[in-house]
Amino acid sequence: MPHSSGRADQTPSPAQTAQLQSRLDQLETREDAKYAKGALEQARRALQSASSVAQGPDAASRSQQIARAAMVLAERQLERRKTQAELFATQRRLTATRERANAQRRALEALMRDRASLARRGERP
Repeated sequence: MPHSSGRADQTPSPAQTAQLQSRLDQLETREDAKYAKGALEQARRALQSASSVAQGPDAASRSQQIARAAMVLAERQLERRKTQAELFATQRRLTATRERANAQRRALEALMRDRASLARRGERP
């Protein structure tokens, strides 16, 4: 009895490979693709290997699994970078808001000091 990995079909179809290639192409054309360069290169090599006629179906299937995993890694890296960029932008906005609040507080304190000074002299503000 042949050894089974639990998958119904051991032989990867050309349609599966084409679908993976399409997904890889989409990832590679993203503006931020350079931030997942290593994972995308790994996926590209695995897909080339999966398409190789010299490989048996088990090796091709394993290459497709590697390609899928590499693309998931690339997607996660790109999402992480996007999230970090959003975090940094939020931190910059928060810092700017704090600086404005501090400036307003200092201006209010100066006005309050001026008012107190005028009140001590008996003048009306």
